[in-house]
Amino acid sequence: MLFRPTVAGATGYIGINVVKSALEQNFSVVVATRKESTDFDLKNQNLTVLKISENDNSWTDYLQDVDVFISCIASRSGAPKDAHYVDFKLNKLLLEKAKDIKCSQFILLSAICVQKPKLAFQFEKLAFEKELQNSGLNFSIIRPTAYFKSLSGQIENIKKGKPYVYFGDGKLTQCNPISERDLSLFILSCIADENKWKKILPIGGPNQSLTPKNIGQMLFEIFEVTPKYKSFPTKILDAIRLLLMITSPFSGWARDKSELVKIAKYYATESMLVWDESETRYDPLKTPSTGKDTLEQYFYAVKKQKVELYIDRDSKLY
Repeated sequence: MLFRPTVAGATGYIGINVVKSALEQNFSVVVATRKESTDFDLKNQNLTVLKISENDNSWTDYLQDVDVFISCIASRSGAPKDAHYVDFKLNKLLLEKAKDIKCSQFILLSAICVQKPKLAFQFEKLAFEKELQNSGLNFSIIRPTAYFKSLSGQIENIKKGKPYVYFGDGKLTQCNPISERDLSLFILSCIADENKWKKILPIGGPNQSLTPKNIGQMLFEIFEVTPKYKSFPTKILDAIRLLLMITSPFSGWARDKSELVKIAKYYATESMLVWDESETRYDPLKTPSTGKDTLEQYFYAVKKQKVELYIDRDSKLY
């Protein structure tokens, strides 16, 4: 049986790849997006593109025969206002529409970092996860580790001979990144795989667990550049945030920037792996993996210009 999924957030980094993978598998796909996009072949008869709006619900008329909702929407900045609107409010709107049309399944792309919430966007994601779990719908909540794009922010500097920057000794955190292709295939596999229903699914790629120092060493070797490193103490982020908090009562800009610095501190000190509460540590061995693509292969492909270097400045980890 071929399902007809609706993909929300389809113009984002992962959403685009979910749509492409679904079309390759001959799914009939409905794309729900808040903005225009040139990423899709509108001549494809298996593709329907809808412009969604909170104030105009006419787009929902085209969803009557949809089987599965896949939400890949996420706030870009992580600022509290944006996080509440996107990570919670828009997802809740989609969930309500899914229930209205008696859709049988809702697949949510979340994030592994919500397991230790300290940030506004993490609490908004968790709030919606709870809504979904209590919705009565069949659900899969996917919590990926880190994306390849999030680890690519220093490539251009490396190529120019600049140092690779990290916090502390470069070993404060670890991650097991996953490619957009492998993650997209994993998301689509949740449609028919009953073992992935009504579950929270942390997932990483086939890589070994990597520290920022490991990633820097990999980049220098691949791009054949003399290694240079520059370390900063994490306390510098605390100092910057303190200065912003002093002015935040008088400035919305300062409040938003303060949250962004808080996000930076989180990623500088917390690993993107499964958190073992009983051992009070991150455990790479308990972090499930899938797929074939490795970060090293991705970096080599970037070097050979076989893939476009996609850097989202709002989601850069290192």
